[in-house]
Amino acid sequence: MKNILIIGFGGTIAMTTDSTRGGVLRPAKTIDEILTLVPTLRGHANITLKQILNIDSTNVNPSHWAMLAIAIADSISGYDAIIVTHGTDTMAYTATAISFAIGSNPPIPIIFTGSQLPLVEFGTDARFNLENAVKTAIHASEMGVNEVMIVFNDRVLRASRAIKSSEARFTAFESPAFPDLAQITAVGVRFYPQTRKKEADGQIDLKPHFQRGILTVDLVPGIEPSILSAVLTSGTCQGLLLKSLGAGNVPSLDDFSLIPIIKKAKTLGIPVLVSTKFVGGNTRMDLYEPGKEALDAGAIGTYDMTDVGAQVKLMWALGQGHRSSEALRKVIGTNYVGEVTL
Repeated sequence: MKNILIIGFGGTIAMTTDSTRGGVLRPAKTIDEILTLVPTLRGHANITLKQILNIDSTNVNPSHWAMLAIAIADSISGYDAIIVTHGTDTMAYTATAISFAIGSNPPIPIIFTGSQLPLVEFGTDARFNLENAVKTAIHASEMGVNEVMIVFNDRVLRASRAIKSSEARFTAFESPAFPDLAQITAVGVRFYPQTRKKEADGQIDLKPHFQRGILTVDLVPGIEPSILSAVLTSGTCQGLLLKSLGAGNVPSLDDFSLIPIIKKAKTLGIPVLVSTKFVGGNTRMDLYEPGKEALDAGAIGTYDMTDVGAQVKLMWALGQGHRSSEALRKVIGTNYVGEVTL
């Protein structure tokens, strides 16, 4: 049987109802307790358990990403796959961060899963997701797949392409700009050709540093430039991600123009990335005049990356010391872990 490490990182899957606080959900169950409730897992793989964190994923921050990346690098020897149980709210962020932090050719598959209901609740999806994660881990290991993946419900998604699309549905994650890596059915796990496989002897290329101070702004009609100007001069802003209107368009007319903001950011050495707020979309900033003006002012388009992918990639790039406009433009325009179509 395959040797699989399951890392507990908190989230709904590990929560229970706190009757003393009006039934609010709070982290409570350890990964050891979780596995006692899903005894079927041990009949299909040699399972080792490791608890690293047990918090609501809303409270996960970049220091936790680094902690997890280092833990994975330190624990990877002797295992055929690693599964991380994680809260759904920020799972896509953490899984994307781990993709960048461990490099493009890890020796084994890394799988994230969680649930919309706690494992102890009636009708939970936790058991199904855990079992599917183990099934996927076993099959991925046999095939030499070395992706960082999200396994949720019956879908297998590339982590760096995934977003959470529902707070309630059991099909909570989507991959809007890239096909699923595999489908889980009653007859097993079927991986598709777009899945990345290990090249020669895979190895961890650990780069776990992520820059704080990145602000993501959803552009809307009438957004006030002075607010962004104040952010730029706050002394804490290290980068901006503008979720644009259309294919990378940024307000460029009269008092509401953000073109001076982009120029000011460039003068201050603060990178400005532009994505599209439309799910599955692509930034084509030279298509319309407002986008072209932003591009000429120094903004960097993010192609078909998700907003999650673009923000995490910027944090990772800055964390590795890529600070100049030229260096960042090159990094954003490079496909490291399958996060972008160029």
